[in-house]
This record gives sequence, structure tokens and C-alpha cells, in this order.
Amino acid sequence: MSLRRIILAPLSLLLFASAACAPSQAAEVPRWSAPSVSASPTPPEPRPAPTSSAEVRTRVTGAMLNLDAKFHPETAQYTEENTEAWKLISLCRASLPSDIKRTAYRERVWDGENVWVRQYVVGYLKVPGRKLADELRSVLATCKHYEVPDDGRTSTILRPSPPPLPNGPDVITFCERLSGKSIRHQCTLVLVRGNFVMQVDAANSNGDLAAGTALIAKIAPLAVAAFEKAV
Repeated sequence: MSLRRIILAPLSLLLFASAACAPSQAAEVPRWSAPSVSASPTPPEPRPAPTSSAEVRTRVTGAMLNLDAKFHPETAQYTEENTEAWKLISLCRASLPSDIKRTAYRERVWDGENVWVRQYVVGYLKVPGRKLADELRSVLATCKHYEVPDDGRTSTILRPSPPPLPNGPDVITFCERLSGKSIRHQCTLVLVRGNFVMQVDAANSNGDLAAGTALIAKIAPLAVAAFEKAV
């Protein structure tokens, strides 16, 4: 995760908090529940490894989520999309060793008053996604907390039980407690498939751990389905 992306979530969450605390707006928060979407019970095998940078870019674009108002009133349209080379989340490390070999990447952000979702998909021409997953697991094995760069807050790594999506060779889930002037929670889902990695970060406006975990759980089947279709 780049420095900007480390900062982006807390700034967005602070905006959420101020909006959520306003008496005039409290009654206007819509009640909703995300639709239930099931990924295929037996995932199809990944497509053959890409043979060109152009093919990597095409598959990355195809894996992007299209959240809409049926998922949440505030996700009818993403608020930001770019192809800047952010780092995959690396917690206590400056970066994952193999991430420097990324070939193509795309980010989308849905930044509302009540929910914040960020999706980042990375493709590698020569590196299998599981190598990145193994590097992240190695970090998680020893990283319990760290100072968020240029933010002044401390992040404590949390592993909700049960996880929002069962962890396995191609799935990693965890949450972070961001402690500063206030305490907020953000949850992360990392999926790997072939030579591709998808990272989804999500947080609820109230910064609650259970709400953030539930939000990632709602997004997970959508993310899995998009990933299986594209790569």
C-alpha cells in the first residue's frame, strides 16, 4: 500500500465520522443490506499465464468490480479510478519483495458518507500471485502492530474469527485497528489467481470492527466472481 493509500482511508473515515455525528443527518442514513451473491462452488482453473503486458492490462481491467446502488445507495458510481502503481498492502514492511515486478495495475475507490471501499488489482507477467500471498503471510506471521507512515497513528493487526471469507492458499483476510485521536477499523481481503492479485479494503462510517468485517464479507463473493471471470 502506498503512503497515499495508507493516508486515504483514515482521511475518508474521518469525514465519515463527522458526517455520522451530525444530528441533522442521523435520521437520513438509509437502511440497506447488500445482495447475497454466491461464487461458483468449484472455482474454474485460472486461464493460462499471460504472454504480453497488453494481455496483463486487459485482464486487470476485466477484474474490476462494478458495485451499484443495489449493493449500497452510495456505490452507484465509483468516485475515483486510476492506473497508478500503488504498492500492495505490506504492513510492517516497506513493500512485498516481488511487488516491484508488477506489470499492470488499476484502482477504484467508492468514497461515501457511510461506506468506503477501495479495490486494487495487480497483474504480473512473470510472477505467480501465490508468491505475493506467501510474502504477505510471512509478514502477518510476525507483524502485530506498526506505525502508519506519515499518519501518526498505530495500526494493530486483527484476525477476525470466523474470517469474512475462509482463508486458504488464494485468500487472505485481516483487519486493522487504527489508533490515534480516535479508533477506527479497516478490513482487507486479498485474493490471488494465476499471476494476479486483488486487494479490497473496506470500512464502515462508524469505524466499528464488526461492521467493517461484515462489509468485506458482503463484497467477497462479488470480488471472487469478478476475478474468476477475468483471470
